[in-house]
Amino acid sequence: MRYLNNAVGEACLRARLLKDDASTLPELCVYPVEAGESLIRLRPEVIVVRSGRLAGQPHKLWALTSKSMDRLHGNWEDESRPPDTPQHLVMDVARKTVRLWPTPAANGELHLRVWRMPLARERLCVDQPKGEPVVDVPNIEDLKHWVGHEAYLTKDGERNDPAASALHLTLFENRFGERPTLHEMARWADSPPRVRYAQMY
Repeated sequence: MRYLNNAVGEACLRARLLKDDASTLPELCVYPVEAGESLIRLRPEVIVVRSGRLAGQPHKLWALTSKSMDRLHGNWEDESRPPDTPQHLVMDVARKTVRLWPTPAANGELHLRVWRMPLARERLCVDQPKGEPVVDVPNIEDLKHWVGHEAYLTKDGERNDPAASALHLTLFENRFGERPTLHEMARWADSPPRVRYAQMY
């Protein structure tokens, strides 16, 4: 069961299978905003932010990397800039934070759209052996390849089989892709180029 839960998590991380927003999962996607405070710490289940919106504001806040912000607004980290209505979310994938830019001038509520990992309550458990994984995949056997990958890596001499483990990992990756690096996840968080560069010209 532990291996199967790991499989679901790996599939979510590699293929971005779980997408939520404030209407579907408010405890993960809604964060209080305080005037003068720009940094928002995300729940650990958030992989990356897709976009956001301040409650009561009509415009969307696109998620950007700091590198994209450097191209858009070269002095964006200037702390002397007066607070204002935020226009962007600057995502730090490694630290699981977003920074509102400009720093908000008023209290509010940030509603996010995110790709995420399963919550603790969504994990399969022995008490519910017939439960369904939280992800919707066409073929459950695809997840079982991760189970085989981990099971054949056990130190138990009877089951340890690195070649079989590698084969199952390959089959799993054929379906869900390779594990992304932080750099690749940061690119997921970046707004589409047509949005990002539209403000430069």
